[in-house]
Amino acid sequence: MTEDGKGWGLHTLEDIPKGAFVCEYVGEVLTTAESFHRVEQRQRRGELLSYPLLLDADWGSGVALKDEKALCLDATEYGNIARFINHRCFDSNLIVIPVEIETPDHHYYHVAFFTSRKVKAMEELTWDYGIEFDDIDHPIKAFSCHCGSKYCRSIKRKRRKNLCFRHPFSIAWVCRTEFSDPSRWSRAEGSCNGASM
Repeated sequence: MTEDGKGWGLHTLEDIPKGAFVCEYVGEVLTTAESFHRVEQRQRRGELLSYPLLLDADWGSGVALKDEKALCLDATEYGNIARFINHRCFDSNLIVIPVEIETPDHHYYHVAFFTSRKVKAMEELTWDYGIEFDDIDHPIKAFSCHCGSKYCRSIKRKRRKNLCFRHPFSIAWVCRTEFSDPSRWSRAEGSCNGASM
């Protein structure tokens, strides 16, 4: 763990323009059941937890797979530099884009990171893991957020108002709170209550 409590991070050595490909998230392909089993084993051994990236949705339809068919990428044992990219609530400088290469099945895709804005040399690369830190019903308590964002989800506020937006480089709709930076998003038609966008 580093002094700021965030753990290892990834920094760029040179300026990167907005919309540039940075890297792909690489890891072992596991079912979600295998992943949960590994997390439990690591917890029993007192090892640091990992949070595999779930590949459980058809990005074109939003349909989720059943647990026995859903896959995830676990970079704990085998991975690349992408596993060192830290989380930052709402104002991260990277976004995740699903890239289909070898298969027409929309549930299985490569996870690519692209810049959401110009990134300066030596700036830390971050992405929003999409975690709600106050979700007590989630089976695995993620981590204590130390992202440093003024829009951090772990900061307790009196009220929240969810709005749906679409990030300029993303194919996915994102619900955000009124506390995120509206200049970074374009207004979407629709609502966050499960209605069609």
